[in-house]
Amino acid sequence: MAPRVPVASPTLGPVRGRTLAYGVLLAAIAAVLVPPLWPPPADSYPLSTYPMFSIDRGAVSAVATVVGVDGAGEEQRLSPGLIGGTDEPMLAVATAGRAARGTPVEQRRLCEQVAGRVARSGRDELVAVRLQVEEHDSVAHVTGDEVAPRSVRVLATCEVER
Repeated sequence: MAPRVPVASPTLGPVRGRTLAYGVLLAAIAAVLVPPLWPPPADSYPLSTYPMFSIDRGAVSAVATVVGVDGAGEEQRLSPGLIGGTDEPMLAVATAGRAARGTPVEQRRLCEQVAGRVARSGRDELVAVRLQVEEHDSVAHVTGDEVAPRSVRVLATCEVER
């Protein structure tokens, strides 16, 4: 049996070919290991930091909503269907939030739309609706220890016309 002779690349020498292979291997390893060493400027594919779970949102959260007001001036919570026109809670929250961030005209428009839905709903005890932003202690609100918002900022108030 004849001894094996290393076969060299026709264009690269045996040492240059091996050096190139090691260089490519090191570059591939660096491409995988280096990105996790510093936070990306924004969420990115394929290495996600899952910012909705990994960013500290703070102890206080602001939530836009629309509430009903009865004849005695007491606040009554409205259903997602009355707020956003659908039974999806997240769509109702998004609708109220979009209006709260909008212009006074947009805030008034949502207020009037909700007042119209309330008038047709049979909730006769309600005389007005308010678009407002409430600040809550995030943990106490979820655990049920918070009985009222920390603060309330009213953006628009509309009468329920019958």
